[in-house]
Amino acid sequence: MRYLMEPTGVAIIGASQDFSTINGKILKYLLKHNYQGKIYPVNPKYQEISGLACYPSVEAIPEQVDLALIAIAAARVPRILRDCGKKGIKRAIIFSSGFAETGDKALQLELKDIAKEYNMRLIGPNCLGMLNVSTGLMASFSGSLEMDKVKAGPVALVSQSGAVGFMLFNLLQEAGVGVNFVVTTGNEVDMTAGEGLSYVVENPNTKVILSYLEGLRDGESFRKTAEQAANLGKPIIALKVGNSASGQKAAATHTAALTGSGAAYKSYFEKMGIFQANDSDDIVDLAQAFIPGKLPKGNRVGIVTMSGGVGILLADRSEEVNLQVPELSEALQEEVRKVIPAFGSAINPVDVTAQSLNQGDEFKKCLQILLASDELDMLIVAITMATGKMAEKIGRDIAESALGTDKPLVVSWSVGQVAKPGFDELQEAGVPLYHSPARAAKAVGALYRYANFRKNWKAPAAGPVNDERKAKVQGILRESTQALSEHATKEILDMYSLPVTKEFLATSAEHAVSLADSMGYPVVMKIDSPDILHKTEAGGVAINVSSAAEVAAKFAEIMAKGKAYNPAAQINGVLVQEQVPPGVECIVGLQRDPVLGPQILFGLGGIFVEVLKDVVLKPVPLSREDAWDMLKQIKGAAMLNGVRGKQAVDKEALVEILLGVSQLAYEGGEDLLSLDINPVMALPEGQGAKILDGVLVSSSKA
Repeated sequence: MRYLMEPTGVAIIGASQDFSTINGKILKYLLKHNYQGKIYPVNPKYQEISGLACYPSVEAIPEQVDLALIAIAAARVPRILRDCGKKGIKRAIIFSSGFAETGDKALQLELKDIAKEYNMRLIGPNCLGMLNVSTGLMASFSGSLEMDKVKAGPVALVSQSGAVGFMLFNLLQEAGVGVNFVVTTGNEVDMTAGEGLSYVVENPNTKVILSYLEGLRDGESFRKTAEQAANLGKPIIALKVGNSASGQKAAATHTAALTGSGAAYKSYFEKMGIFQANDSDDIVDLAQAFIPGKLPKGNRVGIVTMSGGVGILLADRSEEVNLQVPELSEALQEEVRKVIPAFGSAINPVDVTAQSLNQGDEFKKCLQILLASDELDMLIVAITMATGKMAEKIGRDIAESALGTDKPLVVSWSVGQVAKPGFDELQEAGVPLYHSPARAAKAVGALYRYANFRKNWKAPAAGPVNDERKAKVQGILRESTQALSEHATKEILDMYSLPVTKEFLATSAEHAVSLADSMGYPVVMKIDSPDILHKTEAGGVAINVSSAAEVAAKFAEIMAKGKAYNPAAQINGVLVQEQVPPGVECIVGLQRDPVLGPQILFGLGGIFVEVLKDVVLKPVPLSREDAWDMLKQIKGAAMLNGVRGKQAVDKEALVEILLGVSQLAYEGGEDLLSLDINPVMALPEGQGAKILDGVLVSSSKA
């Protein structure tokens, strides 16, 4: 990566002296922004361009070159890439389009083969290149580089789309946000967004990481990078698109339907402290909030405004993002009253009124009093109309106050460019500036969320692996070419001491009667087949079976209905199960996302999962805290606590089931695709829980 991001010299293949062309722009921007390395234009048409010697071919360059920049017709790229390989150039950025994105996968694979042959690393094709602002490496033809000077700073941006990446870069620059790196990966024939993220996270000059993602290809690299970012306290803000539930290859279970790629990313991001942006405004707003590197110690926000209405609006928006707007103590209010007009308000929101802005340093003193107080953890300052010199003074007062505290301070200034002198003061000082109260509140809410994440962060770790059990489970899964039947699934769950129903498999009516007699009535009877997953639809379930005669009749009926439902089905027999007393039905599931790995699902059963989809996801491995959080996070959590005179359920038993499934996911590895435990009957507190049904799907079935 160092040769890509910090090359000592670059060759521009097909360089042009016409700076309106793509190849001309690449050279133009390297010169314009003072690239610190050597530039080698390559084009047999010219002997020199802009005072630089121009070479007829890559081979003619007399020195070693770290990086080739290639923007020529797609059909010519393989030959040029070979020339670069022969020259010993180990890195290349391929801007050219006309590869897999247009359907020509063979041409793109040829690039991959050449890169492998010469031990090269590639960015692209079909990309807009990359920037290393600190060295002047503007390896792109994006028009956003027409600006006279690029503002450097601690933000790094990695994007799978060149257009979106440089759009975001331009918006960040317009907002006064300094950028260190921009990497666009295009078709990712070789280097992926995950590798780009890994580099910028580890770079000591990066504080905040932004990313536009369509779909990651290297989940393991991304997971390691996310963990590294969490360890280093570097927030990642991701604009993830393409969140439809596609690409699922599992059996048609509830879990598979509810854990599509969008849900899996959301779950993983939440666990790893990654902020999921909804649009470009979120990206810019959150970048501004995190750049100062100040995190609140709690969620108490102070609001200072010159408008009572704006103060109320900010209070409402702040509470929506889980912040408190506490009333100030009488002692603190008394201090504030000394520096604001008599008709202002010192309660919180603090209304300093427009008049205070004409009273010398009183406004600034008010900010300093509030920032020094231990009653507040952060401050939002809301300015309305102020122009010219007055706007400049307000901006300077706020900036000086912000620079003198370790508490976060953000500004909501809801006017246009009439207040530009004030905006400039804030941007120069790096004070986060928002042009709406809601965006300001959302920003400080994000700071609190990340502070809370950092306080509780610890790297995910699975429990100790039972090697014998692991080998046995993986062996069963590898031998399976289909979903496991309920009984086979429960045999695996039992290896993890999960509370499955007491049950036996009957292969004849007489056998079923004998089993039921020994178990005691009533019993439940179910068809057991890996090919009939929806047993109720097939007429393959009977409950409250209360006599030997009824058992015999139900056995014949269930077998007949199963064969009619799916004549080709492998039917193992009929399960005779204990009948579990009523409780609260829950669902526990597991789905392996192809990129992010296994995700555990928990929710209430019945209508809650069928219609309301009231479930929560978390990535494996689960900690005990994760499992308890899952029980709390569903909308129907009150059902577990007991409602309308019903007892609370045994939540500890549910937690143990979640942890057991997490361990199964970890030990099952790539061979385990999905698991659906539905329902789990949660019994009253102290009485445990029972797994009534389940289906496990191996990866070999997909």
